[in-house]
Amino acid sequence: MITMKKMFWTTLICISPFVVFAQSSAPSQRAEMQKLDWLVGRWQGAGWIQMGSQGRKEFTQTETIQIKLNGLLLLIEGEGRAREGGATVHAAMAVVSYDERGKTFRWRAFTDEGQQTDAEAKVGTDMLEWGLEIPQRGRMRYTIKRNEKGEWFEVGEMTQDGQTWRKFFEMTLQRQG
Repeated sequence: MITMKKMFWTTLICISPFVVFAQSSAPSQRAEMQKLDWLVGRWQGAGWIQMGSQGRKEFTQTETIQIKLNGLLLLIEGEGRAREGGATVHAAMAVVSYDERGKTFRWRAFTDEGQQTDAEAKVGTDMLEWGLEIPQRGRMRYTIKRNEKGEWFEVGEMTQDGQTWRKFFEMTLQRQG
């Protein structure tokens, strides 16, 4: 029969490596995540999208970006509305984090249509890029950059061969506060 004391020590020994790793990796994760601090705030603007034969559609966009868990996560919530009629055409939420073990940023996104993406993200000076594979269509990538005016400038591109990229999406947002 296991005594309470033995159970305590067994549990402590089993979880201590995880506690030590979590404590030791948090400062470096936060330091990496600070590269994305420029995105924090509320953004509004406009853009366009052109998918297949549907023609080019213009929209207005709002993005709200918050730091969560004391700097370990970046929460991005976006909503796009059709220029004509104002109907919601896109609603999504993403969580950006830094994976200390893999030395990579992660992009996990969810849409109101039930779609999900879990991808590696690239982070540079005033830049965030992520992408996904679309079966039978190719690869998509989205690149967000802070332009010379301090605006959020984002493009979406698609390739079928990995070499030639075609732009299908663009938006420019201004910080609201």
